[in-house]
Amino acid sequence: MEPRLLATMVTTTSYGSWLPGDMRGYVDTGIILPGDPFRLEEAVRRMGGRTPILFTIEQQTRLFEALRDAADEFHYQLIDASVESWHLHWMIHHGFDSVPVMVGRLKNRMRQALGIGRIWTEGYYDSRLFDLDAIENRRSYIRRHAGCRLSGGVVVSLGK
Repeated sequence: MEPRLLATMVTTTSYGSWLPGDMRGYVDTGIILPGDPFRLEEAVRRMGGRTPILFTIEQQTRLFEALRDAADEFHYQLIDASVESWHLHWMIHHGFDSVPVMVGRLKNRMRQALGIGRIWTEGYYDSRLFDLDAIENRRSYIRRHAGCRLSGGVVVSLGK
């Protein structure tokens, strides 16, 4: 019998802030890879001089509100969330929707909330969580971020 999916943790980055080949390392099809200067150079060239997106404090708040509203709209249970200037982490129970459908819906609603055009790097990283230890490990990771806004389904104040 296949284990039951309890939640999925998603990481998504703002446009141009973490490119394929990034020397900090990067994820490609679920595999963490070391930096690759040739791939990074190609990704920068594709950006065509466009400035990377960094979210202001106000935009971070709007992104969080849009994420919560969209989770409610699609009947997902948002469990944990951190919104930083260049990336977001969220842990969510998304029922029977696939991860790509869920992520696409939520990223789209957040983009619409800001109304400034393209804000996301293509793709995302997801980790499917099948046990409570995995959930607690991811919750601890999200909680360590300065932009943690939701932990265990409870809104937390910034700068905790």
